Amino acid sequence: MELRLVLHVPESARFEVALKVACNFVKAVSGEPQGVRVLVNAEGVAILKRFSEVEDLYREALKQGVEVYFCENALRAQGLSPELLPPRARTVPAGIKALVEWQNQGFRYVRA
Repeated sequence: MELRLVLHVPESARFEVALKVACNFVKAVSGEPQGVRVLVNAEGVAILKRFSEVEDLYREALKQGVEVYFCENALRAQGLSPELLPPRARTVPAGIKALVEWQNQGFRYVRA
């Protein structure tokens, strides 16, 4: 059975914690099929204003196969350009819709 986890980050102060939890999960299930996604929406996208503070941890998470998604609605609402997105970050049109779809695909939801 594939272990699938989606970490929801609606607050920028929780982004670093979410990346750490994601990395810990990957280590804990080493050798087992797994998928880990981090979904950043609402005020959480404000982390892009100070991304240099978490850049090393972000890179480590990517190396471990963690996928990071930012909500396009939240980016617009916060007045943030998609150009601020770090390398390999992805976007979804609506974070809440993505959360529901991913849960329907077997991802387990955890709020960071």
